Amino acid sequence: RNPPPPLGNQRRLELARGQAPFCAYVTCSDSRVPPEMLFGRGLGELFIVRNAGNTVDTAALGSVEYAVAVLRVPLVVVMGHEACGAVDAARKVVEENARFPGAIDDMIHPILPAVLGARNREGRIDLDDAVRENVRRIVHRLRRESDPILLTPQREGRLKVVGAHYS
Repeated sequence: RNPPPPLGNQRRLELARGQAPFCAYVTCSDSRVPPEMLFGRGLGELFIVRNAGNTVDTAALGSVEYAVAVLRVPLVVVMGHEACGAVDAARKVVEENARFPGAIDDMIHPILPAVLGARNREGRIDLDDAVRENVRRIVHRLRRESDPILLTPQREGRLKVVGAHYS
């Protein structure tokens, strides 16, 4: 078992001079999925972009691009997780014509294509399949349909973009 990552005053003073994370991490804001704790990482190691459903809107994409272009991270991980409430809400929109208050409907809109893509032959949607399809679509976008700020380092072998699923 690895020792706990340093969190003390000395580490915080080091980070005050600058950050050098090794990974940009796009994941859900679900409180059960804290990346640092799941992977035993410490302060300054992960550049984390979190929102419900681990979607990549303008702010999230800009954050990933910053991590790659300015901080020079060599790895971007997009992680979905079991029982994701945002993906489940999108599933309910598709299967039950559900509506959600406030900005929630707008927030889950980018997840709808993944949910539709996860339909089986009978027209049903397994939540876990939809979570995985959501990750696949986001990874594909970052690998193939992005600005050169992400495409060039991938083509040159300086950047990997991968998907992950947490159960």
